[in-house]
Amino acid sequence: MDVGEPSYTGEIHGGELYVYGLGFFFGFFFLIIVFYISYICKRYMCSQRPPPPPPTTTIDAHHIIRFSGGLDDDVLVTFPTFVYSEFNMPRKGDGCYICLAEYKPVDTIRLLPECGHLFHVRCIDTWLKAHPTCPVCRKSLVVA
Repeated sequence: MDVGEPSYTGEIHGGELYVYGLGFFFGFFFLIIVFYISYICKRYMCSQRPPPPPPTTTIDAHHIIRFSGGLDDDVLVTFPTFVYSEFNMPRKGDGCYICLAEYKPVDTIRLLPECGHLFHVRCIDTWLKAHPTCPVCRKSLVVA
């Protein structure tokens, strides 16, 4: 071995360790910045979009019918209500199809005249204010 040539021993010297440490630090710092910017963009930019409009089209017997929403309170009060224990007509189901609870004798129920389905008044009124159809059979309750 010549005296003028540096010898390679495989050891990392102080200068090389400094360069590797700086590279690791800046790489790690860069990844943190990228993930933080991604988090901010997803949280604030995506929440700025308006929600999609609700569907306003119902297909009934191969015809497209457009509805502006559910039924008015004036129409809802025309549908008969009963206390379940006093209801004597043949029943379609023993429970509310909306909340899935069985009827108790003291429950107030509403009968839909077009199809004969029964529901709790609070359940079906909420449904019918948003949808003009029976939630079970989808029969239209809009008076022609």
